[in-house]
Amino acid sequence: MSINASYEVTADGGLIHFMPMGILRLSAKDAWNVIANLRPIEIGSQAFELSQDVSCALGNACLIEQANPSACALLQVKNPAMILMRPIASVLAEDALKHFTEGLYQLFQGRAAIAYDGNLTVAGGGEHQVAFNLWQVERDTASHDIYLSFSSLRERISLEQTKDGLQSDLARSARISLLGEMTASIAHEVNQPLGTIVASAEAGLRWLSRDEPDIGETKILLERIANNGKRAADVIATMRAMASNKKSERLPADINSIIEEAILLLRTDFAKRQVTLRLELSPMLPPVKANKTQILQVIVNLALNAAQAMSDGQAWNRTLCIRTSWGATDVMVNVEDSGPGIDPHVRERLFDSFFSTKETGIGIGLAICRSIIEAHGSRIELQSTPHLGARFSFGLPVEQTHADG
Repeated sequence: MSINASYEVTADGGLIHFMPMGILRLSAKDAWNVIANLRPIEIGSQAFELSQDVSCALGNACLIEQANPSACALLQVKNPAMILMRPIASVLAEDALKHFTEGLYQLFQGRAAIAYDGNLTVAGGGEHQVAFNLWQVERDTASHDIYLSFSSLRERISLEQTKDGLQSDLARSARISLLGEMTASIAHEVNQPLGTIVASAEAGLRWLSRDEPDIGETKILLERIANNGKRAADVIATMRAMASNKKSERLPADINSIIEEAILLLRTDFAKRQVTLRLELSPMLPPVKANKTQILQVIVNLALNAAQAMSDGQAWNRTLCIRTSWGATDVMVNVEDSGPGIDPHVRERLFDSFFSTKETGIGIGLAICRSIIEAHGSRIELQSTPHLGARFSFGLPVEQTHADG
């Protein structure tokens, strides 16, 4: 049979030749014999998990009998004769071969089709990530043909990367918008230690200018200067982290320290709104695995929203409580206020993008918060009672070394 004829003689006529995805027709005759003679020891404890030797044997037992043009293009093969009658193992990377042979075993057991992702080995070296489908047209003892189709995942991966990039840009825009709302509070937090530094330095110079310099008093003033300088630097460092666009990394972090950094940015705003802050931070919590900047953004957003709700709702007892605790498997964070609560009709849309109850709000703060927490493998829970306040809570996974301990 000529190569051109092999393109056309298929179970469903010439249709496979024109399909946009790569399709290989394989002969599984020898593979069925290998599977039929498998010993129990060659099949692992997990369903259809085969030993490496068996996988290699099956990959070499399935021969490529037909390849459509799309398959040749993805494999970067100009002449189909280069792959016809060769074992399927010759074009599959190690991960894909393992999935293929386990799928082959499932076909033998009666499954109709199997789908998985893996890598093709292309001509000249290199790999191409694709989505595979393995199937058999009919269970016919006279036919040993099976089919393997594959299509490129590069477009899907590119779309996912674009989506992640847009999500990152949106999160950064939300952080910058949040910093804009807090400008006066941040300016006050920076100016206060700077003012103390100047006053302490001037006083120190006077103590040193005396006929008998008071070294002890000057030392106290220098310590005050150092402490206030560190406080101002901490505020600025926190601002820079909030405004940064660094790649998202989840590293071991102290959740109590992140909350304390958030309070640095919010303390003046709380005082202006006459909000009493109560911190109930559980000591000796294990480190969490988190992106520090993102979690800082969540806490600042939830705390600022709570303060604004209490101020706008004319609550007489304006108390904000931020609490941490050690849950069953996660470290839990609760942000609870004594404000007017959240209307049941509003709750349904509260986390929707571009929905806001504020006249000047853009409605991405809580949507981004939800997205961040879900990306950390958790979710934000809301409990609210009319006129009795609201509580937002979420969990963060513990760093694995501590979880195992």
